[in-house]
Amino acid sequence: MLQAQIKAESLRIMRSPFFLLFSLVMPIAFYFLFASLNGASKSIESTTYGAFSLMSMTAFSLIGTAMSQFGIRLAYERRDGWTRLLRLTPLSPSVWIGAKIVSHMLVHLLVILIIFPAAYFAYHIELTALQWVTCGLWLWLGSIPFLAIGSILGTMKSADASIAVANILLMGFAIMGGLWMPLKTLPSWMQVIGEWLPSYRYAHGAWNMLAGGSPALLDWVILLGCGMIFMVISSYIFNRREAM
Repeated sequence: MLQAQIKAESLRIMRSPFFLLFSLVMPIAFYFLFASLNGASKSIESTTYGAFSLMSMTAFSLIGTAMSQFGIRLAYERRDGWTRLLRLTPLSPSVWIGAKIVSHMLVHLLVILIIFPAAYFAYHIELTALQWVTCGLWLWLGSIPFLAIGSILGTMKSADASIAVANILLMGFAIMGGLWMPLKTLPSWMQVIGEWLPSYRYAHGAWNMLAGGSPALLDWVILLGCGMIFMVISSYIFNRREAM
């Protein structure tokens, strides 16, 4: 049953025009735009701008998928009574939500496998095999905390409100998290806030690996902390509403 539900969820996501637009077309278009304007071969943070921006745009894509395709979809399914309908089927809530998480992780992996080669062939991004693999794994596994944030959006009473909040969060994460432009180019007060955002720490781990290092301790702490906190909160809210 779990396998069938994962397949159904994965197909639903990939057939969504919003997924194609916001998770693939927009991030790739932004990447080509920023790389062209700033020069893909330009040096930045001990790497090239092309590689730096690739990690940023991939992070932006996965964050957007986690919050829109996962979080907002949960809110709509709750609004349409899907969670109440589940009580009448053999499908348990744990299998339902588990299938959603696994299917989104599979889709996130697919996004990485599309964006990375697109950047490589367009701008001849030169990374070692180890850097390609480790950066890809970091971005893939690091997207889990944003699924937890998306699950919070899914518990909102109004689906329309969840869309508004998701868009505000995504823009804030992208701009103040340094995904659209290097954090050091922003005003100092925004830099102070940005360094503590999970989106910055998410991309920062990949940027460090481009420079030959590894994710900082604070990257791990903030991402793991956000993931655990938001997952516990969303589980509590969901279980409380299901019990009512």
